[in-house]
Amino acid sequence: HICQHYDVGPDYLVMEYVQGTEIKGPLPLDQALALAIQLAGALEAAHTKGITHRDLKPANILTTKSGVKVLDFGLAKFEQTKAAAASDETITRALTQEGSIVGTLQYMAPEQLQGKTTDVRADIFSFGCVLYEMLTGKRAFDGANAASVIAAIMQREAPSVAEVAPATLDWAMRRCLEK
Repeated sequence: HICQHYDVGPDYLVMEYVQGTEIKGPLPLDQALALAIQLAGALEAAHTKGITHRDLKPANILTTKSGVKVLDFGLAKFEQTKAAAASDETITRALTQEGSIVGTLQYMAPEQLQGKTTDVRADIFSFGCVLYEMLTGKRAFDGANAASVIAAIMQREAPSVAEVAPATLDWAMRRCLEK
């Protein structure tokens, strides 16, 4: 459920053309769960290979005839061995300097917003945001401006989907959105 990547350069990414539509909610519970399971599988596959997406959002998730496709790994972070990381240090610093913020504001984990080092848990947080949106049609953390969105993510308790989903799914989604 991850699009094919054919080439990556210092300022470009070449990936397969995927025909589909952006994930949008609210979706019926059974459809949202089916898509969420596929999305979780795609994230597991990436994380197993040491890749953190860092920009998971509905615009980067398409539904196709064959299911979900996760796109745009342009901000992805790749885990490396110490030897490989040392030789690649200059490139990594140029792309994502320590303290820089990368991603899409409404789907960013608190540590991303603070410019801290991120790992797969940032994708889990974004997954929770996307799941909430699939179930409710609303953003999990929203506000009138960037400052209020940041404040909501940093301080507000995770929203609930108890009105549209079983308690166990509400618990799992809120667990994904833990600070």
